[in-house]
Amino acid sequence: MYETFMKRAIELAKKGLGRVNPNPPVGAVVVKDGRIIAEGFHPYFGGPHAERMAIESARKKGEDLRGATLIVTLEPCDHHGKTPPCTDLIIESGIKTVVIGTRDPNPVSGNGVEKFRNHGIEVIEGVLEEEVKKLCEFFITYVTKKRPFVALKYASTLDGKIADHRGDSKWITDKLRFKVHEMRNIYSAVLVGAGTVLKDDPQLTCRLKEGRNPVRVILDRKGVLSGKVFRVFEENARVIVFTESEEAEYPPHVEKALSDCSVESILRNLYERDIDSVLVEGGSKVFSEFLDHADVVFGFYSTKIFGKGLDVFSGYLSDVSVPPKFKVVNVEFSDSEFLVEMRTCSRE
Repeated sequence: MYETFMKRAIELAKKGLGRVNPNPPVGAVVVKDGRIIAEGFHPYFGGPHAERMAIESARKKGEDLRGATLIVTLEPCDHHGKTPPCTDLIIESGIKTVVIGTRDPNPVSGNGVEKFRNHGIEVIEGVLEEEVKKLCEFFITYVTKKRPFVALKYASTLDGKIADHRGDSKWITDKLRFKVHEMRNIYSAVLVGAGTVLKDDPQLTCRLKEGRNPVRVILDRKGVLSGKVFRVFEENARVIVFTESEEAEYPPHVEKALSDCSVESILRNLYERDIDSVLVEGGSKVFSEFLDHADVVFGFYSTKIFGKGLDVFSGYLSDVSVPPKFKVVNVEFSDSEFLVEMRTCSRE
């Protein structure tokens, strides 16, 4: 009954992706007499919540909210944060029914569902819940696992090579490269190793119109980037460097994080810096280290063949009895390239 309206709320929520982190993207619609009378979404971190935007929009248009239904992707908050509780505004508005996609897993947010029911408001839960949970997977991982959501992204030949026998790796894929910039626009941070910086001198920017650059995270264990000039150090985004070297020096705006550089300590540190998601972009050694911690893997494949070259996971060790397994959940392709989205499975 409410699926069509929830789908619209999900589409609205997506407008906040990459802008609201580490908050969740949230969308809301107000329905009365079978029609949408107002809409809203959470536009940026610290900004108004979706429910408040929708209700205020309805009021500006002169709509009577008494007896209306609010459809919202995530359970409305019941606490004072950067904005007042949405629950109080909803109760005061006269809305009679609240439909939510999924409950808010953050205990700080309070219990909006219980408060609504105590005030005589009908609550319907679980509408398109799996779709909403996928929409909010950065936030859910961040809150429940106390770490960022981890994605691996690599570009490979058909035979699994990310560089040829000379070490050249540029333009293995081309036609689907815009997808990378879409990812950088959404993920809070992008991470590469020092080897990738030395070899490619990447910018790691988002080149979409009105896109935003992610935080750049560099793994420089031995401090080999110290005192040098690279494009990743440009001041058009926040930069964090993890290193074991106390002597390493970087530009003044770069955040130097002394660490043992284990994946666990890096993810813990990023969580403490309010980074809810990280897109790992290379190179092979870094892919191998982060593979067991990945929530999703994006493999960009061209139909080229290198034969000899550098494997994607050349530093990973496993055996036939317990290899990491992945489930293919989506495939996109052009005439000479394809993108495979894979979700991790438990080892059995």
